[in-house]
Amino acid sequence: MARRRLLTREALVQHYDPPSDEREIGRHFTLSREDLDLVGERRGASSRLGFAMLLLYMRWPGRVLEAGEKPPGAILAFVADQIDVPATAFDDYARRDETRRAHLADVMQRFGYAAFGRSHFRAIVAFAMPVAQTVAQPLQLASTVIDELRRRRVLLPPPAVIEAIVRRARQQAEQLTHELLTSGIKPDKLTILDTLLARRSDQGTTWLAWLRNAPQSPAPRNILRLLERLDHVRTVGLDPARAAMIPSATFDRLADQAVRITPQHLGELSPLRRHATLAAATIRLEESLTDATLTMFDKLLGSMTRRAENRTRDKAVRTVREMQGHLRALTNSCRVLIDAHAKGIVSLASIGPFDWERFGSAVAQAEVLVRPETIDRTAELIERHRTVKLFAGQFLSAFAFRGAGPVQGILDALAIIADLYL
Repeated sequence: MARRRLLTREALVQHYDPPSDEREIGRHFTLSREDLDLVGERRGASSRLGFAMLLLYMRWPGRVLEAGEKPPGAILAFVADQIDVPATAFDDYARRDETRRAHLADVMQRFGYAAFGRSHFRAIVAFAMPVAQTVAQPLQLASTVIDELRRRRVLLPPPAVIEAIVRRARQQAEQLTHELLTSGIKPDKLTILDTLLARRSDQGTTWLAWLRNAPQSPAPRNILRLLERLDHVRTVGLDPARAAMIPSATFDRLADQAVRITPQHLGELSPLRRHATLAAATIRLEESLTDATLTMFDKLLGSMTRRAENRTRDKAVRTVREMQGHLRALTNSCRVLIDAHAKGIVSLASIGPFDWERFGSAVAQAEVLVRPETIDRTAELIERHRTVKLFAGQFLSAFAFRGAGPVQGILDALAIIADLYL
Protein backbone atom coordinates (compact mmCIF):
# COMPACT_ATOMS: atom_id res chain seq x y z
CA MET A 1 0.00 0.00 0.00
CA ALA A 2 1.35 3.41 -1.00
CA ARG A 3 2.24 5.69 1.89
CA ARG A 4 -0.05 8.67 2.27
CA ARG A 5 1.65 11.94 1.36
CA LEU A 6 1.99 14.43 4.19
CA LEU A 7 3.23 17.27 1.99
CA THR A 8 3.21 18.12 -1.70
CA ARG A 9 5.34 20.36 -3.89
CA GLU A 10 2.35 22.65 -4.26
CA ALA A 11 2.06 23.00 -0.48
CA LEU A 12 5.76 23.93 -0.17
CA VAL A 13 5.91 26.21 -3.21
CA GLN A 14 5.85 29.33 -1.03
CA HIS A 15 9.06 28.15 0.66
CA TYR A 16 10.98 27.21 -2.51
CA ASP A 17 9.90 29.94 -4.90
CA PRO A 18 11.00 33.56 -4.57
CA PRO A 19 8.36 36.06 -3.44
CA SER A 20 6.26 38.06 -5.88
CA ASP A 21 4.97 40.65 -3.42
CA GLU A 22 6.77 44.00 -3.68
CA ARG A 23 7.26 44.33 0.06
CA GLU A 24 8.62 40.78 0.36
CA ILE A 25 11.00 41.41 -2.53
CA GLY A 26 12.30 44.50 -0.75
CA ARG A 27 12.66 42.56 2.49
CA HIS A 28 14.59 39.58 1.15
CA PHE A 29 16.42 40.94 -1.91
CA THR A 30 17.97 44.13 -0.59
CA LEU A 31 21.79 44.10 -0.66
CA SER A 32 23.72 45.42 2.32
CA ARG A 33 26.78 47.68 2.02
CA GLU A 34 29.05 44.66 2.54
CA ASP A 35 27.12 42.78 -0.17
CA LEU A 36 27.52 45.65 -2.61
CA ASP A 37 31.28 45.77 -2.00
CA LEU A 38 31.56 42.02 -2.58
CA VAL A 39 29.43 42.16 -5.74
CA GLY A 40 31.48 45.07 -7.00
CA GLU A 41 34.59 42.90 -7.04
CA ARG A 42 33.11 40.90 -9.94
CA ARG A 43 34.02 41.87 -13.48
CA GLY A 44 31.30 42.69 -15.93
CA ALA A 45 27.63 43.51 -15.50
CA SER A 46 26.43 39.95 -16.04
CA SER A 47 28.91 38.54 -13.54
CA ARG A 48 27.94 41.09 -10.87
CA LEU A 49 24.21 40.51 -11.35
CA GLY A 50 24.58 36.73 -11.42
CA PHE A 51 26.75 36.70 -8.29
CA ALA A 52 24.24 38.91 -6.48
CA MET A 53 21.34 36.63 -7.42
CA LEU A 54 23.22 33.51 -6.24
CA LEU A 55 23.94 35.18 -2.90
CA LEU A 56 20.38 36.41 -2.38
CA TYR A 57 18.79 33.08 -3.39
CA MET A 58 20.88 31.27 -0.76
CA ARG A 59 19.48 33.60 1.86
CA TRP A 60 15.94 33.41 0.55
CA PRO A 61 14.32 31.07 -0.36
CA GLY A 62 17.42 29.30 1.01
CA ARG A 63 18.41 27.21 -2.00
CA VAL A 64 20.73 27.24 -4.99
CA LEU A 65 19.74 29.19 -8.09
CA GLU A 66 19.72 26.26 -10.48
CA ALA A 67 21.41 26.21 -13.86
CA GLY A 68 19.05 27.58 -16.51
CA GLU A 69 16.70 29.06 -13.87
CA LYS A 70 15.84 32.71 -14.40
CA PRO A 71 14.54 34.74 -11.46
CA PRO A 72 11.26 36.62 -11.87
CA GLY A 73 11.52 39.89 -13.74
CA ALA A 74 10.49 42.03 -10.75
CA ILE A 75 13.30 40.59 -8.64
CA LEU A 76 15.89 40.94 -11.41
CA ALA A 77 14.92 44.56 -11.96
CA PHE A 78 15.04 45.30 -8.21
CA VAL A 79 18.52 43.77 -7.74
CA ALA A 80 19.92 45.16 -11.03
CA ASP A 81 18.88 48.66 -10.01
CA GLN A 82 20.85 48.34 -6.75
CA ILE A 83 24.12 47.47 -8.52
CA ASP A 84 23.45 49.78 -11.49
CA VAL A 85 23.41 47.17 -14.26
CA PRO A 86 20.68 46.30 -16.78
CA ALA A 87 18.39 43.40 -15.85
CA THR A 88 19.00 41.86 -19.28
CA ALA A 89 22.61 41.21 -18.26
CA PHE A 90 21.44 38.05 -16.50
CA ASP A 91 20.71 36.40 -19.87
CA ASP A 92 24.42 36.31 -20.62
CA TYR A 93 25.24 34.98 -17.15
CA ALA A 94 22.77 32.13 -17.52
CA ARG A 95 24.77 30.80 -20.48
CA ARG A 96 28.00 30.56 -18.44
CA ASP A 97 27.45 27.62 -16.06
CA GLU A 98 31.15 27.32 -15.23
CA THR A 99 31.14 30.87 -13.84
CA ARG A 100 27.92 30.13 -11.93
CA ARG A 101 29.48 27.08 -10.26
CA ALA A 102 32.60 29.02 -9.31
CA HIS A 103 30.51 31.81 -7.81
CA LEU A 104 28.41 29.22 -6.00
CA ALA A 105 31.46 27.69 -4.30
CA ASP A 106 32.75 31.15 -3.40
CA VAL A 107 29.46 32.23 -1.77
CA MET A 108 29.14 28.98 0.19
CA GLN A 109 32.68 29.29 1.51
CA ARG A 110 32.48 32.98 2.36
CA PHE A 111 29.15 32.82 4.17
CA GLY A 112 29.32 29.32 5.64
CA TYR A 113 26.53 27.69 3.63
CA ALA A 114 26.43 23.90 3.43
CA ALA A 115 24.70 21.45 1.13
CA PHE A 116 22.16 19.24 2.85
CA GLY A 117 23.54 15.82 3.87
CA ARG A 118 22.90 12.84 6.15
CA SER A 119 24.27 14.59 9.21
CA HIS A 120 21.93 17.49 8.62
CA PHE A 121 19.01 15.07 8.28
CA ARG A 122 19.68 13.57 11.70
CA ALA A 123 20.31 16.97 13.29
CA ILE A 124 17.16 18.60 11.92
CA VAL A 125 15.02 15.60 12.87
CA ALA A 126 16.35 15.91 16.42
CA PHE A 127 15.41 19.59 16.34
CA ALA A 128 11.94 18.96 14.91
CA MET A 129 11.00 16.03 17.16
CA PRO A 130 10.07 18.09 20.27
CA VAL A 131 8.32 20.61 18.02
CA ALA A 132 6.25 17.80 16.52
CA GLN A 133 4.89 16.99 19.99
CA THR A 134 2.94 20.24 20.02
CA VAL A 135 2.56 21.05 16.30
CA ALA A 136 0.01 18.75 14.72
CA GLN A 137 -0.14 20.15 11.18
CA PRO A 138 2.56 18.73 8.85
CA LEU A 139 2.79 21.94 6.81
CA GLN A 140 3.32 24.03 9.94
CA LEU A 141 6.04 21.64 11.09
CA ALA A 142 7.62 21.77 7.63
CA SER A 143 7.68 25.58 7.80
CA THR A 144 9.48 25.41 11.14
CA VAL A 145 12.02 22.95 9.70
CA ILE A 146 12.68 25.14 6.66
CA ASP A 147 13.13 28.24 8.80
CA GLU A 148 15.63 26.36 10.98
CA LEU A 149 17.57 25.20 7.91
CA ARG A 150 17.81 28.78 6.73
CA ARG A 151 18.99 29.87 10.17
CA ARG A 152 21.67 27.18 10.12
CA ARG A 153 22.63 28.17 6.55
CA VAL A 154 21.92 24.70 5.22
CA LEU A 155 20.59 24.77 1.67
CA LEU A 156 17.08 23.43 1.29
CA PRO A 157 16.84 19.81 0.10
CA PRO A 158 14.09 18.66 -2.31
CA PRO A 159 10.50 18.72 -0.97
CA ALA A 160 10.54 14.92 -0.67
CA VAL A 161 13.36 15.19 1.87
CA ILE A 162 11.45 17.81 3.84
CA GLU A 163 8.51 15.42 3.96
CA ALA A 164 10.81 12.62 5.15
CA ILE A 165 12.09 14.88 7.94
CA VAL A 166 8.56 15.77 9.00
CA ARG A 167 7.46 12.14 8.91
CA ARG A 168 10.46 10.93 10.93
CA ALA A 169 10.08 13.73 13.50
CA ARG A 170 6.38 12.95 13.92
CA GLN A 171 7.11 9.24 14.32
CA GLN A 172 9.78 9.87 16.94
CA ALA A 173 7.58 12.37 18.79
CA GLU A 174 4.70 9.90 18.80
CA GLN A 175 6.98 7.10 20.00
CA LEU A 176 8.32 9.27 22.82
CA THR A 177 4.81 10.35 23.82
CA HIS A 178 3.61 6.76 23.99
CA GLU A 179 6.64 5.64 26.00
CA LEU A 180 6.31 8.48 28.51
CA LEU A 181 2.60 7.94 28.96
CA THR A 182 2.94 4.20 29.59
CA SER A 183 6.26 4.15 31.44
CA GLY A 184 6.04 2.45 34.80
CA ILE A 185 2.57 0.95 34.24
CA LYS A 186 2.63 -2.61 35.54
CA PRO A 187 1.56 -5.48 33.27
CA ASP A 188 -1.59 -6.16 35.29
CA LYS A 189 -2.77 -2.60 34.76
CA LEU A 190 -2.00 -2.85 31.05
CA THR A 191 -4.22 -5.92 31.02
CA ILE A 192 -6.97 -3.91 32.72
CA LEU A 193 -6.58 -1.24 30.03
CA ASP A 194 -7.02 -3.89 27.34
CA THR A 195 -10.22 -5.13 29.01
CA LEU A 196 -11.77 -1.74 28.23
CA LEU A 197 -12.01 -3.00 24.64
CA ALA A 198 -13.85 -6.17 25.69
CA ARG A 199 -17.62 -6.41 25.55
CA ARG A 200 -19.64 -6.17 28.72
CA SER A 201 -21.20 -9.47 29.73
CA ASP A 202 -24.71 -8.06 29.95
CA GLN A 203 -24.55 -5.70 26.99
CA GLY A 204 -23.36 -5.70 23.40
CA THR A 205 -21.18 -2.61 23.83
CA THR A 206 -17.59 -2.54 25.04
CA TRP A 207 -16.60 -1.13 28.40
CA LEU A 208 -14.97 1.83 26.66
CA ALA A 209 -18.13 2.62 24.70
CA TRP A 210 -20.15 2.33 27.92
CA LEU A 211 -17.82 4.78 29.65
CA ARG A 212 -18.03 7.21 26.75
CA ASN A 213 -21.83 7.19 26.57
CA ALA A 214 -22.52 8.68 29.97
CA PRO A 215 -26.03 10.00 30.75
CA GLN A 216 -26.54 13.75 30.42
CA SER A 217 -29.97 14.63 31.83
CA PRO A 218 -30.02 15.55 35.56
CA ALA A 219 -31.72 12.76 37.51
CA PRO A 220 -30.94 10.83 40.71
CA ARG A 221 -30.48 7.54 38.88
CA ASN A 222 -28.23 9.21 36.29
CA ILE A 223 -25.96 10.45 39.07
CA LEU A 224 -25.68 6.87 40.24
CA ARG A 225 -24.86 5.79 36.68
CA LEU A 226 -22.14 8.44 36.46
CA LEU A 227 -20.70 7.37 39.80
CA GLU A 228 -20.69 3.77 38.60
CA ARG A 229 -18.67 4.74 35.54
CA LEU A 230 -16.33 6.91 37.59
CA ASP A 231 -15.69 4.06 39.99
CA HIS A 232 -14.95 1.71 37.09
CA VAL A 233 -12.41 4.14 35.62
CA ARG A 234 -10.73 4.57 38.98
CA THR A 235 -10.22 0.82 39.30
CA VAL A 236 -7.61 1.10 36.54
CA GLY A 237 -5.53 3.04 39.07
CA LEU A 238 -3.73 5.46 36.74
CA ASP A 239 -2.39 8.61 38.35
CA PRO A 240 -3.92 11.67 36.60
CA ALA A 241 -0.56 13.44 37.08
CA ARG A 242 0.84 11.11 34.41
CA ALA A 243 -0.70 13.43 31.80
CA ALA A 244 1.74 16.16 32.90
CA MET A 245 4.66 14.04 31.64
CA ILE A 246 3.90 15.16 28.07
CA PRO A 247 2.90 18.56 26.64
CA SER A 248 -0.73 19.40 27.33
CA ALA A 249 -1.48 19.90 23.62
CA THR A 250 -0.08 16.45 22.87
CA PHE A 251 -2.12 14.82 25.63
CA ASP A 252 -5.29 16.61 24.49
CA ARG A 253 -4.72 15.43 20.93
CA LEU A 254 -4.17 11.83 22.02
CA ALA A 255 -7.17 11.90 24.36
CA ASP A 256 -9.34 13.31 21.56
CA GLN A 257 -8.17 10.51 19.27
CA ALA A 258 -9.16 8.00 21.93
CA VAL A 259 -12.67 9.43 21.88
CA ARG A 260 -12.98 9.37 18.09
CA ILE A 261 -11.36 6.01 17.33
CA THR A 262 -13.68 3.02 17.53
CA PRO A 263 -12.85 0.26 20.03
CA GLN A 264 -12.35 -2.12 17.10
CA HIS A 265 -9.75 0.19 15.56
CA LEU A 266 -8.04 0.66 18.91
CA GLY A 267 -7.70 -3.09 19.23
CA GLU A 268 -5.79 -3.22 15.93
CA LEU A 269 -3.12 -0.72 17.01
CA SER A 270 0.35 -1.74 18.15
CA PRO A 271 0.51 -2.57 21.88
CA LEU A 272 2.49 0.55 22.79
CA ARG A 273 0.20 2.92 20.91
CA ARG A 274 -2.93 1.11 22.08
CA HIS A 275 -1.92 1.25 25.74
CA ALA A 276 -0.91 4.91 25.49
CA THR A 277 -4.20 5.82 23.83
CA LEU A 278 -6.21 3.88 26.41
CA ALA A 279 -4.21 5.47 29.23
CA ALA A 280 -4.99 8.93 27.85
CA ALA A 281 -8.64 7.94 27.44
CA THR A 282 -8.82 6.68 31.02
CA ILE A 283 -7.31 9.84 32.49
CA ARG A 284 -9.54 12.05 30.36
CA LEU A 285 -12.63 9.98 31.19
CA GLU A 286 -11.94 10.28 34.91
CA GLU A 287 -11.73 14.06 34.49
CA SER A 288 -14.85 14.32 32.34
CA LEU A 289 -16.90 11.94 34.50
CA THR A 290 -15.90 13.85 37.62
CA ASP A 291 -16.96 17.13 36.02
CA ALA A 292 -20.18 15.58 34.69
CA THR A 293 -21.09 14.16 38.11
CA LEU A 294 -20.47 17.42 39.95
CA THR A 295 -22.30 19.39 37.27
CA MET A 296 -25.29 17.04 37.33
CA PHE A 297 -25.39 17.16 41.15
CA ASP A 298 -25.38 20.96 40.98
CA LYS A 299 -28.11 21.02 38.33
CA LEU A 300 -30.25 18.51 40.20
CA LEU A 301 -30.05 20.40 43.48
CA GLY A 302 -30.66 23.64 41.63
CA SER A 303 -33.74 22.13 40.02
CA MET A 304 -34.97 20.85 43.37
CA THR A 305 -34.39 24.27 44.92
CA ARG A 306 -36.30 26.01 42.15
CA ARG A 307 -39.19 23.56 42.49
CA ALA A 308 -39.20 24.10 46.25
CA GLU A 309 -39.25 27.87 45.72
CA ASN A 310 -42.10 27.56 43.24
CA ARG A 311 -44.08 25.33 45.60
CA THR A 312 -43.39 27.72 48.48
CA ARG A 313 -44.55 30.66 46.40
CA ASP A 314 -47.66 28.84 45.20
CA LYS A 315 -48.41 27.64 48.71
CA ALA A 316 -47.99 31.15 50.08
CA VAL A 317 -50.49 32.50 47.52
CA ARG A 318 -52.89 29.69 48.30
CA THR A 319 -52.44 30.26 52.03
CA VAL A 320 -53.23 33.95 51.66
CA ARG A 321 -56.40 33.14 49.76
CA GLU A 322 -57.49 30.55 52.31
CA MET A 323 -56.64 32.85 55.17
CA GLN A 324 -58.74 35.61 53.65
CA GLY A 325 -61.80 33.33 53.72
CA HIS A 326 -61.20 32.34 57.31
CA LEU A 327 -60.52 35.93 58.30
CA ARG A 328 -63.87 36.96 56.83
CA ALA A 329 -65.58 34.33 58.98
CA LEU A 330 -63.64 35.53 62.02
CA THR A 331 -64.34 39.20 61.39
CA ASN A 332 -68.06 38.55 60.82
CA SER A 333 -68.27 36.53 64.03
CA CYS A 334 -66.26 39.09 65.96
CA ARG A 335 -68.48 41.87 64.59
CA VAL A 336 -71.54 40.09 66.03
CA LEU A 337 -69.82 39.91 69.42
CA ILE A 338 -68.81 43.57 69.27
CA ASP A 339 -72.31 44.67 68.30
CA ALA A 340 -73.83 42.60 71.12
CA HIS A 341 -71.43 44.12 73.62
CA ALA A 342 -72.32 47.59 72.34
CA LYS A 343 -76.00 46.84 72.97
CA GLY A 344 -75.22 45.82 76.53
CA ILE A 345 -75.66 42.13 76.01
CA VAL A 346 -73.24 40.42 78.36
CA SER A 347 -74.51 36.87 78.13
CA LEU A 348 -73.32 34.87 75.13
CA ALA A 349 -76.60 32.95 75.25
CA SER A 350 -78.50 36.18 74.62
CA ILE A 351 -76.53 37.21 71.53
CA GLY A 352 -78.86 35.44 69.18
CA PRO A 353 -78.06 33.20 66.22
CA PHE A 354 -74.28 32.59 66.15
CA ASP A 355 -72.40 30.01 64.04
CA TRP A 356 -70.07 28.65 66.69
CA GLU A 357 -69.00 25.72 64.51
CA ARG A 358 -67.83 27.96 61.69
CA PHE A 359 -66.19 30.30 64.19
CA GLY A 360 -64.19 27.45 65.76
CA SER A 361 -63.19 26.07 62.37
CA ALA A 362 -61.98 29.48 61.19
CA VAL A 363 -59.83 29.91 64.29
CA ALA A 364 -58.33 26.44 63.94
CA GLN A 365 -57.51 26.94 60.25
CA ALA A 366 -56.00 30.34 60.94
CA GLU A 367 -53.75 28.79 63.57
CA VAL A 368 -52.52 26.21 61.06
CA LEU A 369 -51.93 28.74 58.30
CA VAL A 370 -49.80 31.06 60.42
CA ARG A 371 -47.27 28.35 61.23
CA PRO A 372 -43.90 29.41 59.61
CA GLU A 373 -43.00 26.00 58.23
CA THR A 374 -46.06 25.92 56.00
CA ILE A 375 -44.40 28.35 53.59
CA ASP A 376 -40.73 27.63 54.35
CA ARG A 377 -38.50 26.67 51.39
CA THR A 378 -36.26 24.61 53.66
CA ALA A 379 -39.25 22.58 54.76
CA GLU A 380 -40.08 21.91 51.11
CA LEU A 381 -36.50 20.74 50.47
CA ILE A 382 -36.56 18.47 53.50
CA GLU A 383 -39.61 16.78 52.05
CA ARG A 384 -37.43 15.80 49.06
CA HIS A 385 -34.92 13.99 51.23
CA ARG A 386 -35.98 10.66 49.77
CA THR A 387 -34.76 11.78 46.35
CA VAL A 388 -31.42 13.02 47.66
CA LYS A 389 -31.00 9.91 49.77
CA LEU A 390 -30.78 7.79 46.60
CA PHE A 391 -27.39 9.19 45.64
CA ALA A 392 -26.07 11.39 48.47
CA GLY A 393 -24.11 8.65 50.23
CA GLN A 394 -22.31 7.39 47.13
CA PHE A 395 -21.73 10.94 45.92
CA LEU A 396 -20.09 12.12 49.15
CA SER A 397 -17.99 8.96 49.34
CA ALA A 398 -16.76 9.32 45.76
CA PHE A 399 -14.97 12.63 46.29
CA ALA A 400 -12.50 14.09 48.75
CA PHE A 401 -13.50 17.67 49.46
CA ARG A 402 -10.77 20.12 50.50
CA GLY A 403 -10.65 23.80 51.29
CA ALA A 404 -8.99 26.55 53.29
CA GLY A 405 -9.71 27.46 56.90
CA PRO A 406 -12.87 29.54 56.33
CA VAL A 407 -14.74 26.52 54.90
CA GLN A 408 -13.52 23.99 57.46
CA GLY A 409 -16.92 24.01 59.15
CA ILE A 410 -18.62 23.02 55.92
CA LEU A 411 -16.07 20.28 55.32
CA ASP A 412 -16.65 18.91 58.82
CA ALA A 413 -20.39 18.91 58.20
CA LEU A 414 -19.93 17.05 54.92
CA ALA A 415 -17.81 14.44 56.70
CA ILE A 416 -20.50 13.92 59.31
CA ILE A 417 -23.21 13.61 56.66
CA ALA A 418 -21.10 11.14 54.68
CA ASP A 419 -20.65 9.02 57.82
CA LEU A 420 -24.40 8.96 58.39
CA TYR A 421 -24.92 7.41 54.94
CA LEU A 422 -22.31 4.70 55.40
